[in-house]
Amino acid sequence: MTTPLTLAGIAAPLDDSQQHFCSVDDGAIRLLAPAGSGKTHALLWRCRALAERSGLTKPRFLVFTFTRAARDELRDRLRTSENFGVIKPLVTVATLNSWGWRLVRSSTRNPRLHTRDADRRRLIENDLQPVWSGHSEVKKILEDRRRKYQAARDLMDRIDFLKSMGFRHDAIKDCDDFRAQIDYLVGCGMSPHLNDFFGQLAEMEIIDRELDAVTEAYAKFVPFWIESCHHLRNSATFTLDDQKYWARIELDKQLREGQFTSGAGRYHHIMVDEFQDINPLDLDLLKSVAKVNKAKLTIVGDDDQAIYEWRGASADFILDPDLHLEEPYQTCVLSTNYRSPKNIVDLSQKLIVNNVRRVPKQISAHLDTEAKVEVRRVKSIPDAIESTLGLITALRNDPNCSSIALIGRKRSQIVPYQIVLAGRNIPFYAAEDLHVLLSDAFNELKAILAVRATMNVPDSIASNPAQDLLKLCDKVKRYPLSGSDRRSLQRYMHGKSPATLHEAVYVLSDYTGPLKGKNTGGRMSWDFLERIMPLVNSDTVSEAIQAISQNFDGLQKDYGKSLDDIFYTDPPFLYLSDYASRYGDDFNDFYRDIEKAVATLALTPTDTEEETEDDEAEWKLPLHLMTALRAKGKEFDAVIVLDANDGVWPSKLAETNAQHEQERRLFYVAMTRARRYLYFVVNDSILGEPYLPSRFLAEMGL
Repeated sequence: MTTPLTLAGIAAPLDDSQQHFCSVDDGAIRLLAPAGSGKTHALLWRCRALAERSGLTKPRFLVFTFTRAARDELRDRLRTSENFGVIKPLVTVATLNSWGWRLVRSSTRNPRLHTRDADRRRLIENDLQPVWSGHSEVKKILEDRRRKYQAARDLMDRIDFLKSMGFRHDAIKDCDDFRAQIDYLVGCGMSPHLNDFFGQLAEMEIIDRELDAVTEAYAKFVPFWIESCHHLRNSATFTLDDQKYWARIELDKQLREGQFTSGAGRYHHIMVDEFQDINPLDLDLLKSVAKVNKAKLTIVGDDDQAIYEWRGASADFILDPDLHLEEPYQTCVLSTNYRSPKNIVDLSQKLIVNNVRRVPKQISAHLDTEAKVEVRRVKSIPDAIESTLGLITALRNDPNCSSIALIGRKRSQIVPYQIVLAGRNIPFYAAEDLHVLLSDAFNELKAILAVRATMNVPDSIASNPAQDLLKLCDKVKRYPLSGSDRRSLQRYMHGKSPATLHEAVYVLSDYTGPLKGKNTGGRMSWDFLERIMPLVNSDTVSEAIQAISQNFDGLQKDYGKSLDDIFYTDPPFLYLSDYASRYGDDFNDFYRDIEKAVATLALTPTDTEEETEDDEAEWKLPLHLMTALRAKGKEFDAVIVLDANDGVWPSKLAETNAQHEQERRLFYVAMTRARRYLYFVVNDSILGEPYLPSRFLAEMGL
C-alpha cells in the first residue's frame, strides 16, 4: 500500500488504485472501473479530495448517471455517510435526461413531455398533420387506414433516431452535411443502426431501395424531419430524446453568444458515470455542458462492459476519448475486484483479454474464496430444461444459496423455462425481458397457430376459411394488407366460398387483383401462397412454429417495431419450436401450458415497479429469469448461463471482429454476476442440428 490519503485528518479507506484516482490533479480524467471495484466509493472520495484541494470556498460538482437507480445510490451515500457530509451541499447528482429537461423547461412556456407510446403516435397523426400533409411519401402511408397505426409509431421512432445519433435539424444545409454525420457514425461502429434506419424508410415506401439510400433519405425524409422538429418545438411538445436534444441546442446557442455559466450556477467539476453506455447525442450534450461551465470532464466506466451498442451506444467513446472529446485524457484504473471469488475473476480476465479493442488492465480479486464452476453438457433443449430444473431444485434447497439467476443471451432462450416453471408451480421473478408472452405480437402468433389447428374442420364455428386466410396474409409481409387490397381479396374469397383453409389457399393461387401492388399475372398471389403452404402442410406444433418463423415477415425480428412490442426484439421461434417438439400434434396441450404461463407472468410485477413491504411476494423469491443485458449491475449466489453454444454465445449474426468482441463483453457480464456457483449449460443439438460449445468456454480453459 502507498501512504494513505489523508483528508481533514481522516485516513481515507482506499486501496492503491483508488487513492491514485483521488490524488491526481484536476483535468480531463478517464477512470476505468471494472465490476465490483468500488467505483461509487472512489468517485465520492475524489469529490471530497478535490473540494479540500480547491482554492474555492464552495467548489461545485455535477455527477451524471444514466439510471435513476444509480442516481439514488449516490444520493443515499452522500446523505448517510459521515465521510461525505462535508461535500453533500456541493454535489448535484442527476440523470442526463432530468438535467436536460430542467434546462428545457426553464426556456419554454408550458412544455409538454410525451413518453407513452400512444401519445407519441398521436403526435404524428394529429400534431404533425400540417407537416406531413406537404410530404407526399409520408402522407401516402399515414392516410392508409391499414398501415397508419404502425407507420405513425415507426415515423416517430425515426424522428427520434436522428436526434439520438447526433444529427442537428438546424445544421443540415445540404446532402453533404447529412452524409458527413453518417460517415462519422459509420466510423463509430453505427452501421447496423444506419442500415436499419434506411431499411425502415424503404419498407414504408418513403425511399426507393434501388437508389442511393443517403440521397433518397435526404430528399424525401430529412425535409419532413426538419419541419417536424421546428413544429414540435414551436408547440412546446417534447419526447424523451428531446430532453437532451433541445438542451444541447440551448447550450450551443449560449456558447455562440459567449454566455458562460458563472457564480452559484457554475459547476467546477463534472463527472459522468457509465460513460461506455452513452450515445452520440449524450456525447454532444456532455461536451456542451463542460464548455459552458469551463470545466473538465471526468468520465467513469468500463470498456469491458460496453454492452448497449444495440441502443446506439458506442464503446469507441470510452476507448478513444481524446478523439471524441477533442482533448487528451489521463487514465486511471481501479484494479481490485471486491465482489467476485478469485477463480471467477481469473476466468473472466482470461476471457476478456481476447478482445483487441480494449484498454489492458491487471485486475486482482480481493476475496481468496473459490466459486463452484461447472459446464453441464446435455443432448438438446428439452434435456437442458429438465436438467436445469433439477439443478434449480437442488440450489433452492442449498442454505448457502439465496438467489439464482437463469441468464440467456436472448429473450427467446428464456421463454420455454418460463412456460415449464409456471406449469410446475415453481415461483420466479419475471424480469421485464420475459414479457414476450404478454405482447400483442405473441397473441398474433397464437392466433395463427389456432388457424392451423382448426383448418381441417369443415363448417367449424371456430373457423372461417376466408377470414383465416386474410389473417395469415396480414402477417406474410412486414405491414398488413392495405384497406383496398383487403376489400378486393375479401370480395374474391367470398365469391369462391372455400370450405377449408386448404381450399382457400388454392383459391388464392388464381387471384389476380391488387395485392401489395398490381399483382401482375398473380405473381404476388403465388408469393403469398408459397409462404402460407408450409404452415398449412405442417404436421406438428413444432413444424407449424418453424413454418411461421421462416415465412411470415410480419412476425420477424424488427428493431423499429421492437420499441413498441418486445416480441420483435428477438422472436422466440427457435427455442419455442424445439420446446414444442414434446407436444407432437397436440395443439390443445400446448395452448393450455402457454396460457398458464401467460397468466403467471401477468401476475408478476416488473423490476420497474415499486416494492411493497410484503416479504412473501413472488417477485422477492430467489429465482430470477433475465437476459445478460438486464443482468448488468446485479449479482446472485448462483448463475446459470443458458445455451453456452456457438451460434448463441456468440450470436450467429456476429460476423466481424468488432461484433465478436461485443458478444464476448456480454458473456463477460453474464458470468461475473456469480458469487458462489457458476454453471454453463451446453446443448449438443438445437432443433436436431448439432451445435458446438461456445468458443468463450475454450478461451477460459473450461
